[in-house]
Amino acid sequence: MLLHQGVVPNVNLAIAVGCKHVWHEPQLCFVPALDAWGQSSVEKVAIAGDGAGIAGAVAAEQRGPPGRARRRLSFGPHRCSDRDRMGAPHADALRQVQRERRFLDRLFQPAKRFRLPRGETLVCRCEEVTARQIRDAAALERIGPNQLKAFLRCGMGPCQGRLCGLTVTEMLADAHGLSPDEVGYYRLRPPVKPITVGELASLPKTASDIAAVERS
Repeated sequence: MLLHQGVVPNVNLAIAVGCKHVWHEPQLCFVPALDAWGQSSVEKVAIAGDGAGIAGAVAAEQRGPPGRARRRLSFGPHRCSDRDRMGAPHADALRQVQRERRFLDRLFQPAKRFRLPRGETLVCRCEEVTARQIRDAAALERIGPNQLKAFLRCGMGPCQGRLCGLTVTEMLADAHGLSPDEVGYYRLRPPVKPITVGELASLPKTASDIAAVERS
């Protein structure tokens, strides 16, 4: 039997392409910094669905159309008023479900004893790093998640920090008296998910290879 303590967005891909993220205190996680139309800090990268933040299925659905409207209208002689008119119904629906979500986030926020483990509790399951090891490393030096990799290989396993990332951030913030925003998150690079050596070898290597793939 398993019991989870909250749902958070998968931010690995967005962080890997350089999108700015901020700590979202109600849900105790990092979320991408977006404007009202889902535009991230990286030009031409918009984020919708649960990747923009967990607010339920209805919110995930309503986040898509405003971004599509923004991009479609940017290619023609349209005005901002056209964009606003097309996105207004979805924005209203999104505000409604987000109000409900704020209530749930406050009522069911995971307790600290689940988020800040101690002793021999495994934090990084891939590399079998315990809470005690992380706290001992933090006591030696004021380090961040990426420096912790050099100490313990924490976050360097097949899951690429998906399971331990937020726990490590909160543990280091607690140990150093900092906010999670100040501590930050793992620096992530492609591949975003594990791939085989065969898949890596099959990737296009030159411009002509890429052109051949596109033609096919």
